[in-house]
Amino acid sequence: MSASQLSDPASSSGASAELDRIIEGGLVRTRFQPIFDLDSMSVVAYGTSTRGPKDSPLESPDVLLTAARDSGRIVDFDTVSRTGAILTSERSGLSAPRSLFFSADPSTVARLADDETALAHPMVLEIAGHTLIDTDLAPLLRAIVRIRDQGWAIAITEVGVDPHTLALLPAVAPDVICLDLQIVSDLPDQRLASVLSGVSAYAEATGCLVLAHGVETEQQLVTARALGATLAQGPLFGGAAELPTTLPYLSGVRPAPSGRLAGLRQDTPFSVAAERREARVSNSGLLLQISLFLEAHAALEGDSALVFGTFQHRENFDDRAVERYYPLGLTAAFVGVFGHGFDQLDLDDSVCGVELDVADPLVAEWNVVVISPNFAATLTARQLGDPSPTNDTYEFILTHDRRLTIEAARTLVARL
Repeated sequence: MSASQLSDPASSSGASAELDRIIEGGLVRTRFQPIFDLDSMSVVAYGTSTRGPKDSPLESPDVLLTAARDSGRIVDFDTVSRTGAILTSERSGLSAPRSLFFSADPSTVARLADDETALAHPMVLEIAGHTLIDTDLAPLLRAIVRIRDQGWAIAITEVGVDPHTLALLPAVAPDVICLDLQIVSDLPDQRLASVLSGVSAYAEATGCLVLAHGVETEQQLVTARALGATLAQGPLFGGAAELPTTLPYLSGVRPAPSGRLAGLRQDTPFSVAAERREARVSNSGLLLQISLFLEAHAALEGDSALVFGTFQHRENFDDRAVERYYPLGLTAAFVGVFGHGFDQLDLDDSVCGVELDVADPLVAEWNVVVISPNFAATLTARQLGDPSPTNDTYEFILTHDRRLTIEAARTLVARL
């Protein structure tokens, strides 16, 4: 069977049988492509790609991956690919944590998060940005938190293909953002400016790394540096091949410093903001007007906005709140609302509702967090004195600091 025949529906059963043979027999081959640090110009890690056996109609990485998706075996394929990459790298003496980049479909991530054996080999997990759009984000984020807690790093690839991807960066909290030079160069000027602004702002706020894919020439290397890349991969630095017999010391990829907040449930937006900003005193009327302003700004940002709101208790998410947040859910990249008693709400699919334990310190707070490539703001407040329906005195902090807003958002992501 030739590769061209695989596109023929009549030959799909043959492709499926060949895929079964490869997966069940562990017949995949891993190729490694060096990733260079642009400051030291030394190899710090390797990207991996999976091929089928030589002379197989599924030898090509793209054809093999397509066959796995078409056959519904993407999880099995990712598992055998990851296992093959680890075994091959260990035989060559490559054992530094986060020295291998492994691409996985979002459907694989939850399985990986529950696999203690696999998690014992920390890698850099690559997730294609465009696949986040059609994914149930809350379980994916929960899995990412567990994976990162085991020493793994997270990379988002193809940033810029869909504007939602930029909005979701603070939620996913990647340690590495991957820019494909070909994709970026083909974007319209305004879109390119938005992507570069969003990536630059996020990297500056969090300390994450930027990896330029597809560097072929010295001029493209100059472009990569201009885009803020600190890592690079491409033909200029070496193609995909077997690992060298003698490997230099590899430092691996460091996690982003701000990644520490991803799993800390005791943190809240107010506790994070109060470490660096002084709270002021006001009443619920002013806080509502600020909330409405931030929500309106989120609506203007459209599909590039990430929005979180905390409402303390179910009764606070009343008809007026529903009228504001449901339309946001239809346009924003992601909308999450939190409160005690929210497990009894019949929420629209466009809004993610999160039940809070009554003892969670977040129940005492009023928060609105909005992040987009061009805007970042957090309103966080809590009642002064004893919490009660008649107490209308609040201490609050309003900040437009992007880093602080991202950290506030992370405390909420941890509760998804």
